[in-house]
Amino acid sequence: MSVFPNAQNFRVDKMRVNVLNTPDNRIDGWKMLLKNVASNALHDSRARFDAPKCDEDTRVEVTKELMDWIQDCEALQRLLCMTGAAGAGKSALQQTIAEGCSGSNTLGSAFFFSAGDPTRNNLSRVVPTIACQLGLHNPALRDAISKVIEGSPLIFEKKIKIQMDMLVVTPFKRLCASGELDRNTFPHAILIDGLDECCGEAN
Repeated sequence: MSVFPNAQNFRVDKMRVNVLNTPDNRIDGWKMLLKNVASNALHDSRARFDAPKCDEDTRVEVTKELMDWIQDCEALQRLLCMTGAAGAGKSALQQTIAEGCSGSNTLGSAFFFSAGDPTRNNLSRVVPTIACQLGLHNPALRDAISKVIEGSPLIFEKKIKIQMDMLVVTPFKRLCASGELDRNTFPHAILIDGLDECCGEAN
């Protein structure tokens, strides 16, 4: 069958066929997660290029004590709350610990609040940022987190406790149980600094 049955003295040198791609409406969970991450809150973010940290040969004993505690996976106490007056150097110590944990491959994630930065002065991006950093340490965990978001795209509007359970706790436990993730070698330190700079009465 001719495309142009009545054409005469007609020559086609080049024919361009435009194929319209059907849009892929599949939800990409990891891309959605990245849109809800506060990259400025990371310990090595360029937004924090002048982040305070302990000077060399200062607070050596307390730094060593904290690092030893973090690396002791058998320690009974798993949560440490650091308190002190404003300007006492808590953030500097946290930054030093974060860099030390990063160097020893024990840093799972870090989040540094800042009252002057709207991307990290509230709780809305805390769990996504933690989940993202943890997922980057293990492909199976990354996939599991992505699938949770794809199945529940409104997860970022839910309460913080629900987000933490769905995006971090449950996927982590499931992968450990299946043997896809080894809790003994996985970077486990989660550091959060500056809770006093987190806005909102409900925080």
